[in-house]
Amino acid sequence: MHRLRRSLPSLTALVAFEAAARSGGFTRAATELGVTQAAISRRIAALEREVGQTLFDRRNRRVMLTDAGQRLFDTVRMSFTALADTIDGLRLPARSLTVNVSIAFGHFRLLPRLGSFREQVPDVDLRVVSQDTWTAPDDPQIDLAVRYGKPPFRGMKVVGSMPDGILPVCAPDVAARLSGIGVADLARRGDIARIDNSSPEPSWLNWAEWFRQSGWRGGIDPARLRFSSYSDAAYAAMAGDGVALGWTYLLERPLADGRLVALDLPTLFPRERHYILIPERGEPSAQALAFAHWLGGDGTEADDGP
Repeated sequence: MHRLRRSLPSLTALVAFEAAARSGGFTRAATELGVTQAAISRRIAALEREVGQTLFDRRNRRVMLTDAGQRLFDTVRMSFTALADTIDGLRLPARSLTVNVSIAFGHFRLLPRLGSFREQVPDVDLRVVSQDTWTAPDDPQIDLAVRYGKPPFRGMKVVGSMPDGILPVCAPDVAARLSGIGVADLARRGDIARIDNSSPEPSWLNWAEWFRQSGWRGGIDPARLRFSSYSDAAYAAMAGDGVALGWTYLLERPLADGRLVALDLPTLFPRERHYILIPERGEPSAQALAFAHWLGGDGTEADDGP
């Protein structure tokens, strides 16, 4: 007989033990499992004899895990959770879809529109991983990713892209006060608070590059307000705290509903853009192709655009 078969107690006893430990009582465990309290007590007593340890302190109609019981419960709980996750994955392998996006893309572009995808493809179990660290090529669970930059992307193929324009944006009342300003004013006027942020993507344009590409060759006063995330910078601009660089595709909704206003200043159209990517390993699932098409891709490999 295999060593595993010799070492493991009965699954029935382990299930009774896990339910009692998790719920904090034999009676609750019995109700959950649809058996009598006496049956739970017998199964746990048999388990204690088999392992040679007392697993519960039984005091005044209350039960508490002993140190040995806690050790066993920690292991059983993790094992049952891992087993349930694996079984779920085997039952519904074709319905799952894991999408990786940056925090800003997830916040401003994906989440406000996600309901329409779920209406179109209701049977997909969707998991969205929002992170600025680029790990998709090395994560076997990622089925599709959106990344700002320009190809090639290691381990990924392009199936669509979303061009973007970049220009200064701010709240409507700030825009009213800044009517008619030029690039030089934005660079030098101390009463205009420029909002800066740590780039969520390595190739994101910063203020210095926007000024350079807009033709300004003079000095630039430092930004007066800085954030560690682009989402915070955009919300600060909406709150009237200053002027931020706005990606028009990313911020389409706040620009459309008036929370943000684009200033009458140069709009840059860089080669970098948001790309829809599918791992090169294996064939993409129907769910990944449907999501790519919904985002704006056609599901076929594309070049990097003009």
